[in-house]
Amino acid sequence: MDTPELLIADSNEDFCLALAQALGERYRVRCCGTGKDALDILRRERCDVLVLDLMLPEMDGITLLQTIVEEGICPMTLVVTRFINEYVLETVSQLGVGYLMRKPCEAAAAAARILELRSCIHLPAPMHDPRVFVSGLLHSLGVATRHDGYTYLREAILLISGDPYQTATKELYPKVAAMFGCRGEQVERSIRNALIIAWKNRDERVWQQFFPTGNGRPTNMEFITCLAESLYLNRETGTVCQLIYRL
Repeated sequence: MDTPELLIADSNEDFCLALAQALGERYRVRCCGTGKDALDILRRERCDVLVLDLMLPEMDGITLLQTIVEEGICPMTLVVTRFINEYVLETVSQLGVGYLMRKPCEAAAAAARILELRSCIHLPAPMHDPRVFVSGLLHSLGVATRHDGYTYLREAILLISGDPYQTATKELYPKVAAMFGCRGEQVERSIRNALIIAWKNRDERVWQQFFPTGNGRPTNMEFITCLAESLYLNRETGTVCQLIYRL
C-alpha cells in the first residue's frame, strides 16, 4: 500500500514542523496555514489523515469540515483547538471527527493520537442525506473524486438503491449516461477504471467490511449493489458504518 497522506492545517508553523518531523517516517506530510488552502488540497489530493485547527484564517475549521463532508471527502480527523464547548463537541462529533485535543498541546501527544486514529476503521457515520452518505462510502473505500468513475458510481448506487432489479448494460449505465451526456459504455469503463485504482491502493481493513478479501476485486455491479445495500440499511436503521468516536 502507498505511504498514507497526512495534511496538517494549522497556522502555527512551529507546531506543524514538530508534528511533521514526528510523523515524517510514517506519512507523506503536507502543511498549510489557512482553511482555503486546506480545502484546495483536500479537493485536489488524496488525504488519509487531517490535523485541523478550528481557528484557521480565511475559512474556519468548522466550515471546512462541513464543506468536505458535503463533498464526500472524509479523512480521519484530529481537531486541535483552544476553545471547547458543547457546540464544538456536538458539531465535530456529527462531522466525523475522531479525536479532539485542547491547545496548546505537544506534537508528540498529537502524533500518538494520529497513530491511534490509523488503527481504527474509518467509515462514514450514518447520515440523512443519501448522496452525502454514498460519497462518504466511496471516499472510505479510496475511490478518488478526481475520476469520472466516482461521480458515475455515486449516481449508480443511488439508482440501484431505489430499484435493485435493474440490469447494468441495458438500464443502469444508460440512465447514468443520460445524466451526464455520455454513453453507457463510457460509464461502465470509467467505473471499472476507478475501481481498479481503488482496489490497487485499498485499505484491507475497510474493504473487508464490504467484500471478502479472498474473492478478488468486485465487479462493477457487485460493488454498486453492496454499497446500495449499505445505503438501504442506513436509511432503515441508521446503524451501519459508524466511525468509532473518541471525543
